[in-house]
Amino acid sequence: MNRRMMTALLVAMAISVGSGSMLAAHPGHEHKILGTVTMAAADHVMMKDPEGKDHTIQINAATKFMRAKKEAKASDLKAGMRVVVTAETDEDDALIAMVIELGPATAAK
Repeated sequence: MNRRMMTALLVAMAISVGSGSMLAAHPGHEHKILGTVTMAAADHVMMKDPEGKDHTIQINAATKFMRAKKEAKASDLKAGMRVVVTAETDEDDALIAMVIELGPATAAK
């Protein structure tokens, strides 16, 4: 095999490997999202991250709520509160909260 054919083969292999990973979803992948709660409901929380991007994260019976390393309640989650959410993606790429760490509410502007 000459050098040109070998280079073309390696490029084709890299493209096929790279494109395959782009097509497959990765359920169970963990994400940490920092931000301020814009709306809290029984089954989801909406928040805005520091870059201004909006996120909707599903809440279920397995979601844990923590404040200062102590257990908190879902009812403690309020709009304006700073949070760190550890979430996993499901097979539909929806974010499901595993842990929501509650911080202080931000000052009203």
